[in-house]
Amino acid sequence: MTDDHDDYVSAGYTGALEPGRRAALVVVDPVNAYVDPSCGLYAGVEQPVERMRELTGAARSAGVHVAVTTMALSADGSNAGVFFRKVPALAAYLPGASTGAFIEGLAPVDGDTVVPKQYPSAFFGTSLAADLVARGVDTLFIAGLSTSGCVRATATDAMQHGFVPIVVREAVGDRLPSVHEANLFDIAAKIGEVWGIDRVLEHWRAA
Repeated sequence: MTDDHDDYVSAGYTGALEPGRRAALVVVDPVNAYVDPSCGLYAGVEQPVERMRELTGAARSAGVHVAVTTMALSADGSNAGVFFRKVPALAAYLPGASTGAFIEGLAPVDGDTVVPKQYPSAFFGTSLAADLVARGVDTLFIAGLSTSGCVRATATDAMQHGFVPIVVREAVGDRLPSVHEANLFDIAAKIGEVWGIDRVLEHWRAA
């Protein structure tokens, strides 16, 4: 990975982003599907889920606004279009499926923003960007599932909407460690920043 890092640096991938004046935390799709071994979307992400709980609690205590996303599908999944056709495992989110319910301790609470979506990004086809702008947010910390899918898509769109995206390393996860690490590397090189959870918590305390 050191050689890869050096190659990217020599190519000019050297920019660094700093948090702005006001941050929010978005927790992407923290649902039972990813922690239920009987579900096709199960990803063995129990440890990141624990850190997501810690991070979410710390955000609320620090006065950092929290947004929580979930897939909101029609009964036949047709409102998710090509995405649903490409990934039949998204049936885990169909209405009434217990796998689509929020993981215990990660459900939104009063005051949070709930973001129903049909596609990977928390921004695509939703009012999230307008909500964040109305709150004066310029920096988005990102946690959730999965790193290579909805987390990466959300980080990309956060950048494209003008928010500084900071993915919290220990509070995201994926079904394959190699895919998880490759996507974190690429996000840090091209999209935003990847911070450890201790650095995030210290930043919030200082702010």
